[in-house]
Amino acid sequence: MDDQSNAGVLFLHGWNSSRRGYLPRARAVEDDCGATCLTFDLAGHGENASRPASEFSPRQHLAEAVAKHDELAACTGVDPARIGVCGASYGAYLAALLVGERPVAGLLLRAPALYPDAAIDAPPRDRRTGVEQPANALALRNLAAFGGPVALVESERDEVIPHAVVEAYLDACPQARHTVIPGAAHSLSDPAWNEVFLAEILAWARTL
Repeated sequence: MDDQSNAGVLFLHGWNSSRRGYLPRARAVEDDCGATCLTFDLAGHGENASRPASEFSPRQHLAEAVAKHDELAACTGVDPARIGVCGASYGAYLAALLVGERPVAGLLLRAPALYPDAAIDAPPRDRRTGVEQPANALALRNLAAFGGPVALVESERDEVIPHAVVEAYLDACPQARHTVIPGAAHSLSDPAWNEVFLAEILAWARTL
């Protein structure tokens, strides 16, 4: 068997979050389908917070995501053509930017944020994103051009990401598989909501 036969999954956490929440999800993916998973803390977050998050822009965080994608692609046992990216909120926005920089086999976007292109060099001041975002934002243009499978997971009672933003992503990628977690808030603070999301991650990872 070719030693580069397995899929890889890169996890991108949200703004003011960390890789901690993705560690058990990554282990579950590895146990379930043998994929190699990589999680990390974006600059200004988690264990990488020697400087505050407010000093870093989406462009800087995208550069980190690109570097981690390359690191995962170089891992022994990973097929570079079978790397999927799973991101939540700000991390989902970065994932949509990443597909314009590197080949990605599949995307899972949970409660994706959306920012205007003019703000890519400015640190986000608010996690909340609204319908005023331009319809031709780079994240949406990338998604429209993306040929791989996309799963989009929405929280039914998301207090951070409006449904209109999710609709903008779906309009850009009408072939996406859209799932709504009933009753869920943005943070998935209820263990039952987390279980639904984990099931979505596992189902998606099996397609890579």
